[in-house]
Amino acid sequence: MIDPIAPTPPKKPPSRVPVYLAAADTLAEQIADQPVGTRLPSEEELAKQLGISRLTARAALAALERRYLVRRRQGSGTFVSRRVDYLISRHHPPSWSQSVRSAGLTPDVRTTGWRLASPSPDVRRRMRIGPRRQVLALSRDRFIDNELVGFAESFFDTAVVPDLTQVLDPAASLYGVLADHYGLQPVRGWFGVAIDPAPPEVAEHLGLTGRPPVISIRSRTDAAARDHRPVELTVSWLRADVFRVEIDFDT
Repeated sequence: MIDPIAPTPPKKPPSRVPVYLAAADTLAEQIADQPVGTRLPSEEELAKQLGISRLTARAALAALERRYLVRRRQGSGTFVSRRVDYLISRHHPPSWSQSVRSAGLTPDVRTTGWRLASPSPDVRRRMRIGPRRQVLALSRDRFIDNELVGFAESFFDTAVVPDLTQVLDPAASLYGVLADHYGLQPVRGWFGVAIDPAPPEVAEHLGLTGRPPVISIRSRTDAAARDHRPVELTVSWLRADVFRVEIDFDT
């Protein structure tokens, strides 16, 4: 584990700035160059080192957590955190795993289930699928450095990706399989993004308390090699404290 930092006392804040915010700003400056995973001192240690009360130290850490600069793990402590930049663009490969690797972290995808399903009207419309056809539904959990950070359900047009259940390794990148095995030249055809309080079932699945904000992404992948025919539609949920979504919209 990375050695904990030793913070220095905060500068005397202006009269209108609460002490806990001044302490939070001081800590933010001191951890800016620290590696992800660096452990911060305990609330009691911070209070002594910064010359503030323990309640003020707790409030300062809570402020840093709201800024997504630290992450507190019950029973383990408080650690430096950085959000993963997740770019959504028509010109950027629609690959979640690649985005995580670009941030210098290790992605892991674990398949939790397959099934043939009758899609909802919205999925049919987005996928341009007739009323009687079924789709292949795939559920997957997403991890970064062995921590659950999101999950997704994807719907596939089986006419475009036959035998996908035999081809796709449980931990493989969907983008890689569509590009390399099927030769579809996958591109992002449509997307929608929302940030809302976590629905109860999402909060439970991700182990979140208090229903904090989560990022909901609906994204369709088209096959450029098949006249941009829709091939896959994914509905995913990502933790807002782990990901920073940037949308580059180019008409």
